[in-house]
Amino acid sequence: MTSPKKMIRRAVLDSSGLERIKARHPWIFRGNLRQAPQCNPGDMIALEDRAGNIKGWGLWSDSSLCIRVLTYETKKPDQMILLRERITRALEWRKLWCPDEEAFRWIHGEADGLPGIVADLYGDVLCLQLSAIGWYRHLDKVAQTFRKVRKLSAIVLRNETKHLEKEGIPREVKALLGEMPSKLLKVKIGSIYEFVDIEHGQKTGAYLDVRHIPDMLKPLYKDARVLDCFSYQGHFGLHALAYGASEGVAVEQSQSAIDIAKRNLQENDLPDKMIWRCGNAFDIMREMDVDRERFDLVVIDPPPFSPARGQLDSARRGYKELAIRGLKRLREGGHLVFLSCSHAFTRDMLLDTLHEAARDEGTSCRIAMEIHQPQDHSALSGVPETDYLKGFVLGVNK
Repeated sequence: MTSPKKMIRRAVLDSSGLERIKARHPWIFRGNLRQAPQCNPGDMIALEDRAGNIKGWGLWSDSSLCIRVLTYETKKPDQMILLRERITRALEWRKLWCPDEEAFRWIHGEADGLPGIVADLYGDVLCLQLSAIGWYRHLDKVAQTFRKVRKLSAIVLRNETKHLEKEGIPREVKALLGEMPSKLLKVKIGSIYEFVDIEHGQKTGAYLDVRHIPDMLKPLYKDARVLDCFSYQGHFGLHALAYGASEGVAVEQSQSAIDIAKRNLQENDLPDKMIWRCGNAFDIMREMDVDRERFDLVVIDPPPFSPARGQLDSARRGYKELAIRGLKRLREGGHLVFLSCSHAFTRDMLLDTLHEAARDEGTSCRIAMEIHQPQDHSALSGVPETDYLKGFVLGVNK
């Protein structure tokens, strides 16, 4: 740890760093610096040009992504006052765009001016992820600030994301305020009630970024036979049954997720018209090729195949195979819903891949709808890295 007497809490930016500041990009990398600060990880530092003019303030890290910018003003902010102001403003945004919803993302990192923080709300339980050491070292104060802004029964830390080690942050799951929920939380997600495992579930317990999509597909469900691939806890398939689908087939590799999905079906008094298939979606869809099963609607929502640019080629191959398998399963006039949450795999890459799959399958597709992440997961206009969820609803003519 650097001695306080020897600390120089300022970073001098090179031309590329100054351009990023001018563009209001919240990430500064080591390659954007002329001179690094002499300070401890997590310290608030000034961002300066060669002449010593302050261009902003941010949190220092020893990783390659070394500065998360908090403000572009010259005055040094009080970190906890800034936090409270921004989580209050973020909650107002959710009241505007997510009125009366029980489950939503309260803080979406960079979009809410708080890079390194993700906070998902399930009723009165907050699930928190801190991926920047500048926030983690104030863990208790961060939790207390959230509770000051909104009444909460518990705040749970779910720090299991990638790259935590590079920040010097341990992987851990624990209650910060209140107690860890002893049973699954029951919350309304979309138009149905779902049980959420806040301690062991995927992400922070549920995939809140797709909760709005089933309602967008409502016109396609009536009397339809629906295939829901990578179904997790049945969000798409159960909404389909709720809106009048004749039958659903859910494909999910986690038996524990299927068990919760079955509870979700019962909790919503839905018709028992769902077939559950536990296993690898690629393998099961190949089996369906042999059986020549047909559906009116196929939903494919896979996990990220290309979190980094070096995996783009393999991601394209994986997405294309899934798209071809999905197209094979459709009846004439059916619809394919295909989503990607891979940060590095762009919207145009996905559309090109779906077009290639349709061409190879000898089908014609028209775009009925384009899908983006919801308002509580909003992207910044000048930061393409924050625009991660993309998808298409394709009408298929064979």
